[in-house]
Amino acid sequence: MLKTTRRRRMRAASMLAASVALATVVTAAPAGAEPRSAGSDAPTAGLNLMLRADPWKVVQTRRAPDGTWDAAREVPQFGGLRYWTTVVDSGRLRLFGLRGSGPMSMQFVQSAQQPDGSWSEPTPMTGLAELPLSDQYFQLGRTGAAVVGGRVQLAAIDPSGRLVHTVEAPDGSWQPWGVVNAPAGLGSDKFFSMATAEVNGELHIVVTMWNDGGVFHTIRHADGSWSGWGNVMASGAAGTPSPWGWPHDVVAAGVNGALQVAVVNNSQTAVYHTIRTSDGNWAGWGPIGQQILDRTLGVCGVDGASVNNELQLVFETCSNSGTLYHTIRHANGSWDRAGYVQGAVDLSPWRPVADGSAVGG
Repeated sequence: MLKTTRRRRMRAASMLAASVALATVVTAAPAGAEPRSAGSDAPTAGLNLMLRADPWKVVQTRRAPDGTWDAAREVPQFGGLRYWTTVVDSGRLRLFGLRGSGPMSMQFVQSAQQPDGSWSEPTPMTGLAELPLSDQYFQLGRTGAAVVGGRVQLAAIDPSGRLVHTVEAPDGSWQPWGVVNAPAGLGSDKFFSMATAEVNGELHIVVTMWNDGGVFHTIRHADGSWSGWGNVMASGAAGTPSPWGWPHDVVAAGVNGALQVAVVNNSQTAVYHTIRTSDGNWAGWGPIGQQILDRTLGVCGVDGASVNNELQLVFETCSNSGTLYHTIRHANGSWDRAGYVQGAVDLSPWRPVADGSAVGG
């Protein structure tokens, strides 16, 4: 009982931090790399980052393939977003996020980056119902998006802790929210964190659960049907690593036709990685923290994306300074030692926290 109470207290603290915290997707660049001016290029190949900065600020930067960085800048029109996600759609960077629309309601809005680097004013996403504000469930609005078959698909956690999904129509409107049923046997459980990825023309979603503490995976096929949830921690899949605590955050990315997944776990200090190949088989979890971090760090969040057919991850530590570390998993399976992000791009005006977004393109 004491152990359960302690874990719930940790969850509550994590959720409170997430509700006012900032997520980042940042990659380490060579020390001394010269930052470029924001908006100097259209977002092509590279890691596009929209970082959360405490309190309620959104900061943009980009790591180019050569390791140089755009100078970080705040995007004031995104201030106050609860959660958001980004995609590169037809060569342009798009953002979808949740913001307050009244005393007790929230709405999803969208924006796109212009060729000069500026952002359009966020506007409501036509066709999506507003969501009632929930003071009981802080994960409301955690979201992920991917471009699948030329159309953007968006999944999010609603105020009841359910997973909902929508697809953008050719005219720019959105299908009404559709509920994605919880994994079998966990119908009353809530979704806690989630990530989306496009793999071989289909949408993959990886989630962690509020009470069960498990990691599950499903696919939305090209015909609109859903596969049954698969338990990633089952003995016939990736299994359950040891030690295994409570999963706090998850990343999913399609890399060379396979799904790569990373999870922050075990009291926010362990990071595990696995791969689902195109034939549906899972590799065992690999504990990558000791491979890439020079010392034990409290990790509150992780973000990542496929960039140039490699997985890039950014870890947000639990330190008061908002320290960020970045690594790359190369095609041969090797990992870079995690690099100190603030050594490559000046983020000193802001304190990065968990729950931002990253996208490669």
